Amino acid sequence: MSETLIISGGSIDIDFARNYLKNHSFDHIIAVDGGLESAMKMNLVPGYILGDFDTVSREILDSYRTNPNIVFRQFQPEKDFTDTQSAIRLAMELETLTITVLGGIGTRMDHSLANIQLLQMPLEQGIDAVIINSHNRIRLLGVKRKEIELKKSEYKYVSILPLSESVSGLTLTGMKYPLGNYEMNMEQAISLGVSNEIIEEPAVVKLKSGKIVLIESRD
Repeated sequence: MSETLIISGGSIDIDFARNYLKNHSFDHIIAVDGGLESAMKMNLVPGYILGDFDTVSREILDSYRTNPNIVFRQFQPEKDFTDTQSAIRLAMELETLTITVLGGIGTRMDHSLANIQLLQMPLEQGIDAVIINSHNRIRLLGVKRKEIELKKSEYKYVSILPLSESVSGLTLTGMKYPLGNYEMNMEQAISLGVSNEIIEEPAVVKLKSGKIVLIESRD
């Protein structure tokens, strides 16, 4: 089993990304369309490059095409899936243990929301997946992963939002606002879990059924 980095479009702080990659290693690197520009700034050579290539310059794209060790997958712009979805599918084909999406969220709210929902694909297979940038670290819990331990980090806040219609048995310990076996639903408590904070380590988030979006963030 391996670990995969996906460099997607969206907001990527290059200094943050460089520091993050100093402390994390990956077996596979997949660059997605406009994410290729960020890869070049960090002097990264992806093993895979994919997309419809409508948001990356021809100059950058051609500079990578000369490398015979890179696998290219090009799609038509008119398709029923996003480039990031294709990258997550590829990572799962590689039998990866973890998927880290660097970028993935930014000024395009439609793409940001879609990319968060795409994390359900690896979640269903028990693969640990995260979207990360300088202000957010986003994961899903539920299905095959129903518990996680958290420690204090550069991300001050911890927010929990229901992704399924209802979430049962939601328990938060080590948090400023704890919960015990709570029933969360989209009609009554959709924003209850926003802006919590870790006060004891390790803090624990767990649930019995349903799906949640777990967002660690900072201003």
